[in-house]
Amino acid sequence: MPKLVILTGPIAAGKNTVADRLAARLTARGRTVVVVDVDDVAAMVGPPGAAAAGLWFAAHEAHGALVGQWMRSAVDHVVVVGPVYSPAEQAALTRWLPDEAVPLWVVVDAPVAVTFERAQAEASRGLSRDPEFHHAAHRRFRDLLPAIPADLVFDSARRDPDEIADAIYQAVEPPSTG
Repeated sequence: MPKLVILTGPIAAGKNTVADRLAARLTARGRTVVVVDVDDVAAMVGPPGAAAAGLWFAAHEAHGALVGQWMRSAVDHVVVVGPVYSPAEQAALTRWLPDEAVPLWVVVDAPVAVTFERAQAEASRGLSRDPEFHHAAHRRFRDLLPAIPADLVFDSARRDPDEIADAIYQAVEPPSTG
């Protein structure tokens, strides 16, 4: 069964960058990796978009089904990325997992001043560059943080993506003894 890593945290905390760096480490060692981002699933909804069309939670459910299917495949690792904060969002993801799946929950966090500055620096970010949206999304993350499972927690304002990816890699691919 694939090993499952779930990366969650606020907008622009660095989840995708960490996922890409982790995938690069794993594939460099011959592992097959699937990165499944809930935002990519939500982007499948045409204009006006999943959130505006009232389909954001449906995107979470479809994302969970997609992750569950990958967990039943022959890949070595499935890396989930996205805002999986509330108990309902967590259930939308985990209900599709095989019973024997043991997710490694990783929170990649950063203060809102840092995440907003990062979002502003990336023209492709769209809605997350809007101050009102960004701050509201960050507040939602903070409010729900106590309910988010967290095996590992990283502050991406203090640790760079490579350090975080290395730490996660060590958790999922511990050195062999022998």
